[in-house]
Amino acid sequence: MPPRLSVVTSLYKGADYLTPFLENLAQQSLFEELELVLVHNAPQPEELLILDTFRQNHPGKTQHIVVDEVETLGASWNRGWQAAGGDYIAIWNVDDRRTPDSLERQLGWLEANPEAVVCYGDLYEVTEYGLEEGDFISTPAYSLGRFRRSFPQRGAFLVFRKGIVESLGYFDEQLQVGPDLDFAWRIAARGMHMGRAGGVMGYFTNAEQGLSTRDGARRSAIERTTLQLRYGVFDKVRSEYLREAESYRLDAVQNFGEWVAVENILPSYKNYLTLRQPLRLFGWLRNALRNLFRRLGILRAIYALQERFIQREI
Repeated sequence: MPPRLSVVTSLYKGADYLTPFLENLAQQSLFEELELVLVHNAPQPEELLILDTFRQNHPGKTQHIVVDEVETLGASWNRGWQAAGGDYIAIWNVDDRRTPDSLERQLGWLEANPEAVVCYGDLYEVTEYGLEEGDFISTPAYSLGRFRRSFPQRGAFLVFRKGIVESLGYFDEQLQVGPDLDFAWRIAARGMHMGRAGGVMGYFTNAEQGLSTRDGARRSAIERTTLQLRYGVFDKVRSEYLREAESYRLDAVQNFGEWVAVENILPSYKNYLTLRQPLRLFGWLRNALRNLFRRLGILRAIYALQERFIQREI
């Protein structure tokens, strides 16, 4: 009997997290109805031992895909998505913890809302793996206007309908840090529906060890700028990242080594960007003010006030 849901996980140098991740997976109320699709980059002996023990204890629950060389996160997620046997896909990073019934709640929400293609939910951002106290992230109800410009649902704890890749394509393999942001903006640009399940989904670990935090702040900013250019969020583009961002292909996504034009995924793509061209002026003004505040030495203070009183979104 095929699984209802496939958990897709990319692993690279994750031995410290792998055992508790697998324990957390086995604690899921939906465990008997799911499979783990683990895309394993450059496996380490300790990781293989941990995985072998799990597979012996839970036979038939794991697809183990070995990638000898380290590849981008987008490429690994695509491997996992393509191999998945479930009708639903949960992207789950090994350094994040889920509440035991979160997958069941999200799957139930998607089954009750057939017009939606993605389910997200509230979460905590914690500074250390295993903590359950931190910054509470209250995710908003879905609206096209807001979700075409920002990422308020975050990348952690998303559950997708597997079949959406038939019209949207797969994750962009150019991207190491931001393939989930690109995919979310693609969904919103197509006018597809997302929604939130009730309750807390889990605990996102921001201990400056993950791909988006470990020595990766600049890479994250460059990829974010790339996607802002691709989807017309021109007023938020940071000028200092433009040169590196434009080294990516903006007009196409890479799927399994092949290029797929964005306009083939978004039929009204050219018009979509044309309507957003006036935002470039606001972007110029925003960068000018940011540079002024930096010269005055008050930029960090302004950011701190924004964090305190306004929910800043990319």
